[in-house]
Amino acid sequence: MHKPGRQPVKKDERTFRLADYLRKNKLPAVPDSWNWDAHIAKDAWGEMDNMRSSDCTIAAAGHFIMTWTSNTGKLFRPSDAAIVATYSALTGYDPETGANDIGMNSIDVLKYWRKYYIHGHRIFAFASIDPLDHEEVRQTIYLFGGCYAGLNLPASCMKQKRWEIPASGTVGDFEPGSWGGHAVLITGYSEHGLKAVTWGIEKWMSWAYFDTYCDEAYAVLSEDFIKDNKNPAGIDLSALRDSLAALKNP
Repeated sequence: MHKPGRQPVKKDERTFRLADYLRKNKLPAVPDSWNWDAHIAKDAWGEMDNMRSSDCTIAAAGHFIMTWTSNTGKLFRPSDAAIVATYSALTGYDPETGANDIGMNSIDVLKYWRKYYIHGHRIFAFASIDPLDHEEVRQTIYLFGGCYAGLNLPASCMKQKRWEIPASGTVGDFEPGSWGGHAVLITGYSEHGLKAVTWGIEKWMSWAYFDTYCDEAYAVLSEDFIKDNKNPAGIDLSALRDSLAALKNP
């Protein structure tokens, strides 16, 4: 059973905004299309218990770890037990009884992940981005190995192989949030749309779909994705990393 699990957006004005740092750092233009999932078999992602519990916000973190490690060394897949343990630590969820399966909001998961390890892997910073700024979304994916995105999915999401908005618009089963809140990892993009990892599968969505249903998105910075101050595409991130590391996330 596919379950919603992302709680409504929680704002914190102290959260870094990636645009503030991109303006101060001269970075190369991003390619027209890119994808970071080439080293991961389509059936290797795993749903990380997200078919049984509302842990999508943690599962997205687990898929991030897979993406980072597969591009900088040896693929590491966090165990389902580690993902569930993190979810339980944040919510009090009991995997035996199903009690406290209440989901999480994205920002509290990112704050936790900055302080604590998820199966031995931790981030050192995160920054909010504007989901409607497509260039910023592309920069986030290309520079940091993906984009952590929160979606208000419509009831139609289960019926579509590719997430697109029909000519009739966002009415009926396409009404935003009519299915529920969900968190996904965006691993790639092209002019036609973005590739997400959700419930253990890869799912393409159009840019219009993303614009309509995404209400929060984040760049997530991890040492897992940096070697010799560069990301796997050879982009020097030392200035950006140092400026973020000098500050403290909320």
